[in-house]
Amino acid sequence: MGTALDKTVWPLAGRPVIGWVLDAFAAARGIDEIVVVANTDNLEVVRGEIDARPELPPATACLGGATRAESVAAGVARLSPDVDLVLIHDAARPLVTPELIEAGIAAAARWGAVVAAVPVADTIKQVGPDGQVLTTLPRDDLRAAQTPQVFRRDWLLAAYADAGTDLHAFTDEAGLLERSGRVVHVYPGSHENLKLTTPADLTVAEAILRRRLDEVVR
Repeated sequence: MGTALDKTVWPLAGRPVIGWVLDAFAAARGIDEIVVVANTDNLEVVRGEIDARPELPPATACLGGATRAESVAAGVARLSPDVDLVLIHDAARPLVTPELIEAGIAAAARWGAVVAAVPVADTIKQVGPDGQVLTTLPRDDLRAAQTPQVFRRDWLLAAYADAGTDLHAFTDEAGLLERSGRVVHVYPGSHENLKLTTPADLTVAEAILRRRLDEVVR
């Protein structure tokens, strides 16, 4: 983003990014509890956003680790023992909807391990270190993975045990489950469920949010 401010608390259409995410989870059915994984710089802002939403299911914040995988593991460790399905969502995807969350829960209840994903619109080239095109991948078979990703808790914990000291190397939990031998299914994501990566993404996200708010007013 070219800024020291964490994406989780970046202002988006008048509130921190994490606020939009929490609003979606407050409106979704099937969420029993929430753990927001934070760092030392944004922990107090995150706690303030949680406290400002009494309509949330029981929610707390905890500190994460040095990598995404370690941070998610820290959040999973804070869940109550009776939680059967773990839904993982990137705070940097503020346009998630209650419907997308609920669809992930329903799909995981059927399959045990699911990932929101969308068809790839661009032609994807695999290239070598010198920039030479090695092959063109068949686009019809490709999907761009998003979050939510939802897993049976026992499968996820077993995958953590299998990964051991290699946990830090995984960029998402679906890959972790795949490495442990589990079959992961995709369910329909949304092209609006974008991840904030560059300043241009903030502009697009704000436009989508304002359109949604206008539709509610109408």
